[in-house]
Amino acid sequence: MGNAEFDPRLVPALFAAALQCDDDNAWDAVAALHWRGSKEVLDKACALTKTAEAATRARAADILGQIGLPARTFPEESFAAVLPLLDDAADEVVFSAIFALQHIDRDRAAPYIIRFATHSDDSIRYAAACALGAVDSVEANETLLFLMNDRDAEVRNWATFGLGQQSDADSSEIKEALATRLSDADADVRYEAIIGLGRRRDRRALGFLKTMLHDDPDDVFARQSATKLLGLELDDQMPTSALLGALQRLQRWG
Repeated sequence: MGNAEFDPRLVPALFAAALQCDDDNAWDAVAALHWRGSKEVLDKACALTKTAEAATRARAADILGQIGLPARTFPEESFAAVLPLLDDAADEVVFSAIFALQHIDRDRAAPYIIRFATHSDDSIRYAAACALGAVDSVEANETLLFLMNDRDAEVRNWATFGLGQQSDADSSEIKEALATRLSDADADVRYEAIIGLGRRRDRRALGFLKTMLHDDPDDVFARQSATKLLGLELDDQMPTSALLGALQRLQRWG
């Protein structure tokens, strides 16, 4: 359909497309409704949160989560409409509601989302891990620490990313939790643990960062983590070879 901002369809046609199926065409319509951001879109989406079909309620949350791009147009009304969906009987609705609320106001949503860290459904715990990243609260960080030990690799990955990269919180407990994930069975989780430890100047990341930068000198996150570990000012122009040399010296003499 092209650029969602300039989608020529009227709001009723966009809603019809958004509700047809869960594919690219439907998501194109959802994106166009986000850009449209009108009171008509808000009212229609709010009404759909009360329909009998779970898929429709979930799609209503998808729409309400980002009404108004680039600036949200009805954040209070959207938040109020989506919040009750956290108690929906259908997991797909709860999943969409968690993501919608964190798009509207991540910090405000966090206290309502924390309880889903113990949900039986992997996708719900994954949504909670995604939503709690970058939330600057003790409770959110404690929940991410808990989710870093989840049975599902994607949940662990997003919890480790949320605490390791999206948060600047630092404590011995956080560093130990990150260090534990260095031996995780999942490569993505291990990666996030290395980056998170380096950002906290924990030398347990040193050898791993050397390997990562040797294998991929253009890895932006590894470069940033190594720079932090070395106590240097971030300099995008610094050659990776210079970072590797500094890491080698730190490992040998530091």
